[in-house]
Amino acid sequence: MTTRWKRLTALMLILLTLLNAGSALAAEEFWKWGDVYKEKLILGLPTEVTDLQVFQDELYFIYGDLLLKCHEPDDTPETVYELKNLLPENVKEDMLYASYDDYRLFTDGDSLYIFVTFMQRIYRLDFEDGEVKPMLYATLDYSSLPELGWVLLEDDCCTFYKSNIDGKIVKIGDNIYMRGSDWTNRKDKLINSLICFSLETGRGEILAYNDADIWEVVSWQQNPEWASTLLVYYNYEEWDEDDEGRSYVADKRKLASYNLEQRKAEETLLEIKDLGLENQLRYDLKWGFYTYNSRCTAFAWDAENRRFFFLHDDIAWFTDGTTTARGFDRIPIEAMYVAYGLFWKGSYYFKTYDDGAFVCDMSIFEHPEQYYYFD
Repeated sequence: MTTRWKRLTALMLILLTLLNAGSALAAEEFWKWGDVYKEKLILGLPTEVTDLQVFQDELYFIYGDLLLKCHEPDDTPETVYELKNLLPENVKEDMLYASYDDYRLFTDGDSLYIFVTFMQRIYRLDFEDGEVKPMLYATLDYSSLPELGWVLLEDDCCTFYKSNIDGKIVKIGDNIYMRGSDWTNRKDKLINSLICFSLETGRGEILAYNDADIWEVVSWQQNPEWASTLLVYYNYEEWDEDDEGRSYVADKRKLASYNLEQRKAEETLLEIKDLGLENQLRYDLKWGFYTYNSRCTAFAWDAENRRFFFLHDDIAWFTDGTTTARGFDRIPIEAMYVAYGLFWKGSYYFKTYDDGAFVCDMSIFEHPEQYYYFD
């Protein structure tokens, strides 16, 4: 049999496998334990997993008013802490600011923290003799960033803020970094700015504005080699001209380390233009033309196998950074609606803005013979 026929035969086998599998490759919702923990209702609506964080080889996540954890992917999660215990005694659970969407997990590798954004408070979780003891670690001062207009609300029980924070929080030394926007989302310059808060003084500072095109702050604290490095994703394209005056789009998207002193990109880890991605065109009925979204999201690092995971369009991808990316799973939404990703014990997870958390189908790695053909 000639090489050509071998390849055609292999291609047919792959197509038949995929047809028989139907939609077998598809990211699934992460929360699967409804028979163990009853469905939570927050403000009368079903809740979802609202945040995740890997800490000391375990996966911690927030579901409703519970902080849960799993030691292994197939384990039944165990309750770590009831988040309502962090609230003032006279706060009712049906009050607006009892939304557990406003609890953010982060780590510096040594400790696990919960940022209660509407109270401006950060708690460190101390684990002693099987018990969890939250210790007030820092109180932030949102008023130090008046341009963001984070709204101060008051009632008969307490004073609290409605803030506008996006994606993951990264702790480096005595500072935390994140993306934040003005409360109204009407000031273009202040949408998705890179901001920093001192954990000693509580004061905030804007490091970069919207025009810097920083679209994601990447959390690497589960990997010690990156623990002191701030990594950001630039979603930047610009029009340029060739020698003959013809216009073209220059792709400058990249994942890079960020120099906090000079406030600019330093070392580039991934050049997106080198990964072989092709933007999927979609017809926009409102505007009457084809469009595409070039954004990549949810970057995560698989330390054992030295590879990056990320999302683009409606596909999950991986690359070692030196070769073109390989798509391995289809996700139920577009990448632009995903806040962040993480890699834990052989699986890639991602957290969306509104639809909960998902874990990707990793069977392409377990049975590569079904998806690859080698001479």
